[in-house]
Amino acid sequence: MRTTRARTLVVLFLLGAAVGWSGAAILQAAGLGVSRTPWSAAGGLVFFAALLGSGAWYMYDRVHRKRRRVDSLTAVRLLALAKASALVGSLVAGVYAGVALRFLPDAGVPHIRDRIIRAAITAGSALLVMAAGLLLERACKVPRGPEDDDSGVAGDAGP
Repeated sequence: MRTTRARTLVVLFLLGAAVGWSGAAILQAAGLGVSRTPWSAAGGLVFFAALLGSGAWYMYDRVHRKRRRVDSLTAVRLLALAKASALVGSLVAGVYAGVALRFLPDAGVPHIRDRIIRAAITAGSALLVMAAGLLLERACKVPRGPEDDDSGVAGDAGP
């Protein structure tokens, strides 16, 4: 499995921003109200980022500092969780950033300003999830051992 590329995260963020901005615009055009982002959304994302960060610290400490083995199934599950969290965190951050940008021209109205602030804080919380997911992904990377060579080919004895 390859590490998550920054380009992929940026594309997902921009895609999410387009969905958030246009979704809010469509709801407004249909005469439906766009509800405020609840504080629990940002709180839940921060809590999940903290869980991912503690998992990253555990894996880094165990694999890279103490050089202890980790069950392969556990490592693969954590790696899958890390990759999915980084991708979804980027997408969700984009959605909430798009919603905040949609209402930015009307920031002078107090209840609209509150909506922008809540969406921006939630987008920042989703970026924390993305960053923690990337940290966990890097922590799951197995360090090269002394038997690994730079050629990348196992068992190549050379001439």
